[in-house]
Amino acid sequence: MKHQKLTIKQKRILKNILVVVLLIISFPSYTPTQVIIKSDHILISNHLLSRPIECSSFDGLTYTGLDGKKYSHNSYVGVQPLTISNTISFNSSKTLYSAPFSYYATSNTVPAGSYHVTKEAGRYMYIEGKGWVSSQYVSIDVNDSIENTTGIPLYKDYMIPDSSSHRTHYAMRPLYITIHTTDNTNRGANALSHAKLQYTGNVRSASWHYTVDDHSIYQSLPLNQQAGHAGDGVMPGNSASIAIEICVNSDGHLYIAEKNAAKLAAALLKQYNLSVDQLRMHHDWSGKECPRPMIEGQSGSMNWDSFKRQVYNYMRTV
Repeated sequence: MKHQKLTIKQKRILKNILVVVLLIISFPSYTPTQVIIKSDHILISNHLLSRPIECSSFDGLTYTGLDGKKYSHNSYVGVQPLTISNTISFNSSKTLYSAPFSYYATSNTVPAGSYHVTKEAGRYMYIEGKGWVSSQYVSIDVNDSIENTTGIPLYKDYMIPDSSSHRTHYAMRPLYITIHTTDNTNRGANALSHAKLQYTGNVRSASWHYTVDDHSIYQSLPLNQQAGHAGDGVMPGNSASIAIEICVNSDGHLYIAEKNAAKLAAALLKQYNLSVDQLRMHHDWSGKECPRPMIEGQSGSMNWDSFKRQVYNYMRTV
C-alpha cells in the first residue's frame, strides 16, 4: 500500500493538535468549585437549630452531612474546629457558648484572665474545660509579624487603622498561608499602592495581610488577626490563614513578584511550624480563579506546582 505524504497544511494542523494535547496534560483542570474540605468535624448551623449538624465535606457551595444529606451554604453557617494549643487573654468577662456559633450562647461567663485554648473554629476559641468564647478583642500568644523576609524590604507604614471596619479584631492562630493575585494590571498598582488602598479605606469589604511586588512587601494587618479574603465565610480560609496578595501591575515583573511571595510564604510557614502542604490558593477555599496567572499558566508566571516547589526549596534555606 502506498503511503501519501502529508501536505504542509496537514502537518501544521497536526502540530497544533499536539500542542493543545500537551497543554491539557501539563496544566491541571480547574472547575468553578471543587471539594475543598473533607472532614468529619465540619459543623453547620442556623438560628433554627437546637444543635449543630456534623458534616463530612464542603465544596464551596454545599455541605454534605454525615448522613449524605446536602445543605446549601446560603442557609447555614459553617465552621471547622481546628486543633491549636495557645493562650488567650482578655480584660473583661466573656460569655460562654456551647458550640462555636452565636446561636448557642449560655447564661455562663468566664472572668477576665488568661486561658489555654485547644481549638479555633470560625470566630470562636475553645477554653479547655469551660467552653467556647468569642475570639474578638482577645490577645493570643502568636507573633503578629515577621522580620526575616530573606532580604526583601518589608514595610509596615500603612497598617490598617484599629478603627477601620476592615479590622475584624478576631484573634487567629495561623494554620495556612493563602496566595492571591490582585487582578489589577494598571501601571503603578504595586504593593505600596494596595497598602495605601487598605489604609485609607478599601471600598470592598476584603482585607489581607500582605501585598508583594517585584521589589517590596507591605504588611497591612497583624498576623494574629483574621482577615476577609478567602470568600469562605468563617471557614478556615478566612479564620485560620494568612493572606498574601501578589501584584500583577503591567509595569512590574510578575515572575519576580511571585518569587518574592514564595520567599515570604516560606518564612511564614517556618515561623509558624507549618509545612508546604498548608499552602493554599484562594481557589482552594471558594473556587474563585485566583491566583489567576498561576492557574491559567499565563506568560511570565510560574504555575502553582512550580510555586510550591520554590516555597519548599526556600524553606530549606530560611
